[in-house]
Amino acid sequence: MFVSIEEKKIAHRLVENFLKHSEKLPYVNIGKNNEYLGWVKDFNLRDSEGRKIFLDLAKEDDLFLLFVLVLGWSRTGPWENAVNLVSYLKINGKDKPSYWLEESNYLSEINLRQQSAELIYSQLQYEIEPRYKISFRKDTFRSIHVLATKWDAIINKLEISKLRSDYTIFMTYLRSVRGLGKLPNEKILKKIPLILRELRCQRIFKNIPGELCCVADRRVLGAAQSLGIQLVNPSNLSNLIECSTKIYKLMGDLYDLPLFAYKDLGLKMSGHLIR
Repeated sequence: MFVSIEEKKIAHRLVENFLKHSEKLPYVNIGKNNEYLGWVKDFNLRDSEGRKIFLDLAKEDDLFLLFVLVLGWSRTGPWENAVNLVSYLKINGKDKPSYWLEESNYLSEINLRQQSAELIYSQLQYEIEPRYKISFRKDTFRSIHVLATKWDAIINKLEISKLRSDYTIFMTYLRSVRGLGKLPNEKILKKIPLILRELRCQRIFKNIPGELCCVADRRVLGAAQSLGIQLVNPSNLSNLIECSTKIYKLMGDLYDLPLFAYKDLGLKMSGHLIR
């Protein structure tokens, strides 16, 4: 994996700006050593009684919701929709895989999705208001049902990956599951590293390499292109891992977050200066 001297300089300046302004970003949780603590550790949301909304990935139901977050974020639309969907399921006791195994339950959730989006908006206290009106896509609920049917196999692949210290086993399996994407036979790809990143941040699986934990979605790729960082097209799992590896070499334990935040921070590249 080739990383140029210029790319290292660009990454260094981007990270400096990211850390300087990170408190303005609701999806950024930074530790005392300037490491990323994970998105799900604190959504910067509170319920009606003032309790923080977060996921403890040592608990199976919260781990299930991490995958739901990935499904929601794999759709088009603002990332806030995925966070609010997870919050809705958690607050309202709909966070168990067994609930989503029942076809009647997920069909009911599809029919109630507009009311559910309005409900969760009224149930939450936002540190930063959503940029757009919250909405839930009906195809996401279908994919949650598919996720529930594959849940035992997914956990099994994670455990095998842990024992063999090879998390490409898990990635390959999850990539093969049809129905997790927008269409009935569609699969997910680019957001898979987010799962490993969050598990690594919470030290649930301590042998996950950071090189497998960087998301290379359209937003990250666009930022990299604007800054002059060369990444391959992550059109398959091999290329996705190559992208993730290079991002990790540049950003370390901040993963893809500086690139993801580039647009929100309004950073501009002018010659060799990020202003």
